[in-house]
Amino acid sequence: MIDQSPKPVEVVEGISPDAIPSWVFEREEPLVLRGLVADWPAIPEGDGDLEQLEACLSKFWTAKPVTAYVAPTEVAGRFGYNGAFNGFNFRSGNAPLEDILQRLREQADPENKEPLSIYVGSTPIAGWLPGFEKANALKIPGDPLVNFWLGNRTTVSAHYDFPSNVACVVYGRREFTLFPTDQIGNLYVGPLDRTPSGQPISLVDFDAPDFDKFPRFRKAMAASQRCELGPGDAIFIPSMWWHHVKAMSDCNLLVNYWWLDHEQHFGSPFNALLHGVLSIRHLPEAQRLAWQKLMNFYVFESDAEATDHIPEHALGCLGEMNKIEADRLREELLNRLKT
Repeated sequence: MIDQSPKPVEVVEGISPDAIPSWVFEREEPLVLRGLVADWPAIPEGDGDLEQLEACLSKFWTAKPVTAYVAPTEVAGRFGYNGAFNGFNFRSGNAPLEDILQRLREQADPENKEPLSIYVGSTPIAGWLPGFEKANALKIPGDPLVNFWLGNRTTVSAHYDFPSNVACVVYGRREFTLFPTDQIGNLYVGPLDRTPSGQPISLVDFDAPDFDKFPRFRKAMAASQRCELGPGDAIFIPSMWWHHVKAMSDCNLLVNYWWLDHEQHFGSPFNALLHGVLSIRHLPEAQRLAWQKLMNFYVFESDAEATDHIPEHALGCLGEMNKIEADRLREELLNRLKT
C-alpha cells in the first residue's frame, strides 16, 4: 500500500523581506518562509475580514476594471472544465475592484444559501493597485512580475509555472500541495492548448480523487509536499514545480512575484513543446526516436562534443545567444512556420 500522505514543506522563520538569502532562490524544492511579510501594512490582525481588505485596497485601487471569474455553487470553488469537457464551468466578466469586493461580501452572507465562487487571478499590481508594492515591499532578484490574486473559497488546480515564484498571503488562508516535475505522468494533465487560464492543469479533484479513473494519482500524492499559509506567510516555489492552491477563507488576497533566472529574449520553452507536438509527436516511432537523439544532443546534453569542431565565428545558433541573435533566430522560425 502506497503511503499517500504528503510530506510537510520545509519551514524557515526570521527571514527579512529586504534580505532574503540567495540560498533560498537556489533551492530545488519549495520552502515556506513563515512570517516573511508579517510586517507589511496590508497584513491584518488575525485572518482579516472583508472590511479590512476593502480598507487596505481602497488606498490604491483605480477605476480600471479587473477580470473576474464566477462559478455557480455546485462547482464548490473548483474552476476548470465543464462536465461535457467542451467548455469551462465558469464565466468571466469585468468590474472595478470595489464591485468585486461587494460581490464577495454578498457571497459571505450567512443568509446566502447558494454562494457563488469568485476569483480574480494573476492581475499586475502596477496596473491595478499602483502604490501597493512600494507600501508593501519585498526584495526579489532581478525585475519580477508582481501580481495579486483575490477571491473567496476557490481552488486553482495543480499546474506549473515556468518562472520561479514567491507567493505571499495577505488575507485569508491557503493550502498548497506541490509536486516535483517528474510527477507529470501521475497528475493526469488536461489539454495543452485549451486551458482554463493559460496553463495546463491536473484533472484530478484533490478533495475527492477518483482512484478508479486516476489510479496513478496515489503515486503523485506519495511524492507531494503540503503546507498551509496564513497572513504574512510566504512560499518559494521553484520553476516548473506543480502546485495546487486552495483558498480557505471567505476573503483571500495573495501577492506573488515571478522571475526568470535567464534573459527573457530566449522566449518560452512551452512554445517549443507545442511545436514538438505539431512536428514530431505524430511521426513514425523510428523517426521520433531519431529526433529524440538529435534533441538530446543539441538541446538537453549540449556539451562541447556538439560544437568544438566548428570555428567559433561559424557557430551560428549553437554559439553564445544574445538578444540580437535570439531575435534573428525567432524571425527565421516564424518564416519557416509560414511554409
